Amino acid sequence: MPPYVRFSQALRLLTRASRPCQHVFHQRETYRRVSTLPCFTLDNKVCVVTGASQGLGQQILTAFCLSGGHGAVVDLSLSSARDSISTITSEVSSAGLPAPDLRPYECNTADESAVKSTFAQIVKDFGKVDVLCTNAGITGGEAAEKYDFEHWKGMLDVNVNGTFLFAKEAGQHMIERNIKGSIIMVSSMSGTIVNRPQKQSAYNTSKAAVVQMMKSFASEWGEHGIRVNAISPGYIQTAANEGEEMQELAKGWIKDIPLHRIAKPEEFRGTAVYMASDASSYMTGSQVVVDGGYTVW
Repeated sequence: MPPYVRFSQALRLLTRASRPCQHVFHQRETYRRVSTLPCFTLDNKVCVVTGASQGLGQQILTAFCLSGGHGAVVDLSLSSARDSISTITSEVSSAGLPAPDLRPYECNTADESAVKSTFAQIVKDFGKVDVLCTNAGITGGEAAEKYDFEHWKGMLDVNVNGTFLFAKEAGQHMIERNIKGSIIMVSSMSGTIVNRPQKQSAYNTSKAAVVQMMKSFASEWGEHGIRVNAISPGYIQTAANEGEEMQELAKGWIKDIPLHRIAKPEEFRGTAVYMASDASSYMTGSQVVVDGGYTVW
């Protein structure tokens, strides 16, 4: 889960100059009317995305479905998962494609027993899992010297343990079924650099741990043909965080982004499809940073 920001009127003014250069990647009719390499297809692949009721997770699962995939919307709220399915199905249908087989699952990803039962139900419902994207996560921050230990543990429990638990289930399933699948862990550029000026030591620590976890799993599961990679987003426009404080912070961030704008959630669709599909068949153990160039300076 990346460091989200709200795309307010203030950000619209700051990013207006860059808009003429942006591709209209969100237009639904472009997905299947443009010739592309067959290796990018996800036809008949079962894709599981945690935290897929909104934001980045929803965009990633939408991209999978537009590329031929089906799968599971995993979220803390079953009603939110169902709403997400309606949103995704509507876009896929509007693109002139068959409605995907999507099913909702309510799960606390930091609860081992809940993860085990949820994953088992997904396999029972779909017969297999080909792709897993561990997107569920939380953010927040406090000064390090004042960081509440319960808050610290909560951050790592969701961002690290939740990722581990779902990836473990997927890896075991793929090994047992001889599925040469793809596991995508959502980290953040915060796992590589320390964002400023916000104080978020627990979040940064959790995302760095996800990157090292990804590399460890990639090393162990490569012999089974299972690819494990991480996508590390930069700042993303979202309604998740609101308020004047976030708007002021965003002004500073934009100055340090070579592309001079905050990303839109849908801009990660192509990267996710590449990582999930055979287009990236020789890529494992890699961290793909998509941050508009923020970390190059």
